[in-house]
Amino acid sequence: MLFTSPLFLFGFLPTVLIIYYLSPSKIRNILLIIFSLFFYAWGEGIYVLVLLIMILVNYFFGLKIGHSRHRQIFTTIAVIFNLFYIFYFKYLIFTLHIFHIKNNLNILMPLGVSFVTFHLISYILDIYKKEIKAEKNFFNFALYILMFPHLIAGPIVRYKDISVQIKNRVFSTKLFAEGVRCFISGLAKKVLIANVLALVADQIFNLFPQQLSTPLVWIALLSYSFQIFFDFSGYSDMAIGLAKMFGFTFKENFNFPYVANSIQDFWRRWHISLSSWFRDYLYIPLGGNRRGLFLTLVNIAIVFTLTGFWHGADWHFLFWGFYFAFFLILERLFLSNLLKKIWFGFGHLYALTVVFFGWLFFRIDSLNYAFYLLKVMFGHNSNQSVIYQPQYFVTKEYLFILIIAIFFSIPLYQKIYQKIIQKIPFFEIIFFTTIFIFSLMRLATDTYNPFIYFRF
Repeated sequence: MLFTSPLFLFGFLPTVLIIYYLSPSKIRNILLIIFSLFFYAWGEGIYVLVLLIMILVNYFFGLKIGHSRHRQIFTTIAVIFNLFYIFYFKYLIFTLHIFHIKNNLNILMPLGVSFVTFHLISYILDIYKKEIKAEKNFFNFALYILMFPHLIAGPIVRYKDISVQIKNRVFSTKLFAEGVRCFISGLAKKVLIANVLALVADQIFNLFPQQLSTPLVWIALLSYSFQIFFDFSGYSDMAIGLAKMFGFTFKENFNFPYVANSIQDFWRRWHISLSSWFRDYLYIPLGGNRRGLFLTLVNIAIVFTLTGFWHGADWHFLFWGFYFAFFLILERLFLSNLLKKIWFGFGHLYALTVVFFGWLFFRIDSLNYAFYLLKVMFGHNSNQSVIYQPQYFVTKEYLFILIIAIFFSIPLYQKIYQKIIQKIPFFEIIFFTTIFIFSLMRLATDTYNPFIYFRF
């Protein structure tokens, strides 16, 4: 069930909110668990039982790690168990293919498998590091994993950040209103911007190679680069907004990544919960930057190659991760100091160029074809028989949405909102009501509603 589906917007969400706030506070956690299970089972059916088993097993391990003398053994077993869960559903077939092992397996990957696994591992490791205490109340722990706002596509929430809120939260009209505004903002990002750009990107990338011209590939890549940002940041905003409606506060997951002045800066701003997860649970335990330059570079390569692999079991995701590791290593060696000495605008241009070209390897599932498209972008398109001209895709609506996308990708919008719109309640109500109505109109008239991160 997508947050942008009419069923969710006009059926599931209003029903849950009404029942939730009409019920006594002491049973609200149980209600959220029940509704979250229904939310997950709606799309996954029997896999909800697998999810419950994962929760039960990790609850048991959490208690053992918190009270046993054999903490390290139980922690190791728990982490291996969770890694096996994600390996079986996400990487087993890919691994068998690497070793040329024939199989007839037909494994459907459950929704949110990567996010669920990372939530569970962070919980286990935080208990081991004594940063949190094992949760004794099974329902509190189950709610942490099952809470439907972050269940399918994140953001990755640490238990230590919401444990107090799970046990005791107070209704606040201010927080609820913030949640509504945040949810509407995310909905507009997804529906009014990402979906429009997605249609153009997909139409061009789905053409035959002979039909592609240099301008078309540039248009497709530009469209996809803004699509993926507004698609995922929009969904994150909706998740954060929904959490606030129920009294929870999640940390922000994006911070204007396209204004970054280096690749290191980009990853501080993009999918912050994932970047910080890999930093805290992999990069730092590997030694971080404390064991000399060479091992630091090795750690960077390991972390970002695995970051790419986390996104999917395919060579192009591995390459995408290593691609960013390459530039991060260059920045660590000399490029970062060089960027500080030259015109600041060059750093932004460099970061955007690297990131946008990186999205090509993320989007195209064949490395050979991705490199072919790179050549087309720079004028090499042999056997060309182009029948589509750029103006076929670059309509007035597309140009308008692209300009809007660029505007909302920079902090200027935030400053205007804080200094003008937010200070005049009437303007704020009109603004959010308008974009909500336009979002609903788009959903009602357009069935094209993809979500890139839905099965990560």
